Amino acid sequence: MSDIRVTYSGLIALAIGLSSVFTGMIFTLIVTRRLTAEEFGIWSIMGSMISYFLIAEPVISFWSTRQIARGEKVGKTSIMTSFVFSFGTVPLYIALSFFVSNATHQNFYLMILGAVLLPVTFVSQTVTGINLGHKPHANSYGLLAFESIKIPSGLFLVYFLDLGVNGAIITTLIAYIAKIFIQIYFAKTQLRSKFVTTVLKRWLKLSWIPIYSNLAHVFSIIDIVAFSIITSSVKGVAYYSVSNTIAAVIANAGLISQAIYPKLLAKGAHEHAAENFTRLMYFAIPLLGITTIFSKPALFALNPIYAEGSFIVVIISFRTFFYVLTSVLYQILMGIETIDLEQNPRFANLAKSKIFFIPTLQNIQYFSHIVSVVITVIILHSYDTPELELVKWWAIIGFILQIPFFIYAWILVQKHVKFPFPSKSTLKYVGSTTVFTAVFFLSSGRIINYQHSIYDFLPRLILELSICVGIYILVTFMVDKKTRILLKAIFTEFTTK
Repeated sequence: MSDIRVTYSGLIALAIGLSSVFTGMIFTLIVTRRLTAEEFGIWSIMGSMISYFLIAEPVISFWSTRQIARGEKVGKTSIMTSFVFSFGTVPLYIALSFFVSNATHQNFYLMILGAVLLPVTFVSQTVTGINLGHKPHANSYGLLAFESIKIPSGLFLVYFLDLGVNGAIITTLIAYIAKIFIQIYFAKTQLRSKFVTTVLKRWLKLSWIPIYSNLAHVFSIIDIVAFSIITSSVKGVAYYSVSNTIAAVIANAGLISQAIYPKLLAKGAHEHAAENFTRLMYFAIPLLGITTIFSKPALFALNPIYAEGSFIVVIISFRTFFYVLTSVLYQILMGIETIDLEQNPRFANLAKSKIFFIPTLQNIQYFSHIVSVVITVIILHSYDTPELELVKWWAIIGFILQIPFFIYAWILVQKHVKFPFPSKSTLKYVGSTTVFTAVFFLSSGRIINYQHSIYDFLPRLILELSICVGIYILVTFMVDKKTRILLKAIFTEFTTK
């Protein structure tokens, strides 16, 4: 599958990803403006619990992406297996809902309604894995449909009918169904293959690898439920989750690198990695600047009650920035691994491979994270520490633990795919970000007016954001040759058939 175009797929993913930030924020705004902090906390906990039961899904998508990228026809085997697996997780979710609702004193029947999202989330991830192996940009179109449909559905069900969390669940269900239809349309050539029992048997035999790999994801979100159980409250979870929503804007920079993994799997040249990493920095650095300086206005827009948590947004933003860089480095390392080309690889060889080693690093990081958070929150909570202060320490721990793993990931990449850190370009991007940051502090007091009416506040916020983005593009275009090359590449990639 060497015809995968890294820049084309990455730019489409980034453009749609940034567009989905806008549409996603509108839905989040609808939800946070209509739900109390406690209700939003419940909504966040449900999302975490759903993620726990997706741990088995990579048994399918992990291998299907790698095999499809190498030209193997395993699409139908993937999708049919996913349907069966997805419904098997529902009883487990209901059991966990009973335990969590009792521990946090929340409505059990409200939580179990979230079970309807499990099958659609499961299947959507599987089709995402299929498309990633042959048409990475197709997943971006599915994301666009998902985020766009949530707006009218959310307005009707959450805002006008005032259905609260129930409305948010139904809205998300409708959006997932639309997303799956779009994804299946692009995956149709891969789904015409036959169901191959031997392929499924091989996946099950090697299932320990993707399950082990996905443990890190489970560890990374256990903290949400753990925090709510320790504090017997969901208010802190609401502050943390809404801050994560803003910081997650930075994660969209990683979309520029979404095609590097299948490209390397298909024996793409290593120079793609160096070029792509520089482009990643071009987008990640200003997004970090934006989420940092706009932390208070963004929280105020979502709901004025969260405005005092701007420091939490800043810390989580820095953590997200280094998480994105680390994840891309991990993708590069996983993409050059070839151990799974063997039909029956030995366990000893698999255990020495990057397929096993990279997840081990992730598991160590997130296990350390959850242990540190639980111990810290228990100790501080015993001294009646305010809940907002607990959330601050929660965010700080995550940031501190992310840094050493980023450094080690960079060292590992240098051993296998040597390319220099783009220090000159990075300094130019940081300098350009500093320029629009200075303009923000000089102009925001006159432009942004903290009015409780969203109709008065949001247009001014968008104007200030547009000024900052425009300044960044202009300054980098003037001082950085690679930016001019990138803009030319954007034009070339979208006009090349």
